[in-house]
Amino acid sequence: MTVSPLITFKDICKVYGRGEATIRALDRINLSISPGEFVSIMGPSGSGKSTAMNIIGGLDVPSSGEYLFQGIPTSGFSREQLTLLRRHMLGFVFQGFNLLARTSAVENVELPLVYRGMDHAERRRRAMAALEQVGLKGREGHTTQELSGGQQQRVAIARAIVTDPAVLLADEPTGNLDTKTSVEIMELITRLNRENGITVIMVTHEEDIAAYAKRLLRFVDGHLVTDEMRAEEASHAV
Repeated sequence: MTVSPLITFKDICKVYGRGEATIRALDRINLSISPGEFVSIMGPSGSGKSTAMNIIGGLDVPSSGEYLFQGIPTSGFSREQLTLLRRHMLGFVFQGFNLLARTSAVENVELPLVYRGMDHAERRRRAMAALEQVGLKGREGHTTQELSGGQQQRVAIARAIVTDPAVLLADEPTGNLDTKTSVEIMELITRLNRENGITVIMVTHEEDIAAYAKRLLRFVDGHLVTDEMRAEEASHAV
């Protein structure tokens, strides 16, 4: 049985500037990502990896080519439609956590559900469940300032998954963490991928972090130069 791609790039180009100042951030990129995959994206600064992630996340649009989500072309999407795509289908995890200070963990996790207009009782129930899923049961009332860096990233992951997204987009999720905490966070993300079936797309510059993914995309100068599947034994055991 053939599985339809969740994400498809068809000859995607992204150009910034004009004339001599033109920068071709992406140059005719073709790729597809299936539901349930765990993909890492690597490349040096200016390689196009962040641009590709921004297009996947609906934060930017290609200059040419077509980006399809669940087989639907997004080129005609309005700004409001792209917002709805992010709100209902995508979860974001950032290097800097992006949590509200002096706000409790559970209130941070509830925020995407507030934007959906969900009533207080239901969003509190779902936020508490998400925090328990990431190992923070008992820390729901703690503010950001009362949590360690690893705990803050767990809150950020809970916030990303509370909406039951199809895709988790992680941009350098361990960039601000020490080695031990990085392993814990990557084991959590791997478990969410394996047990919950969430498609994970992760940008990282660290080879050991990229090794958690089963597929590696490597960008150089706006080109996709590597697209390889990793052997199961090469991935970290959880």
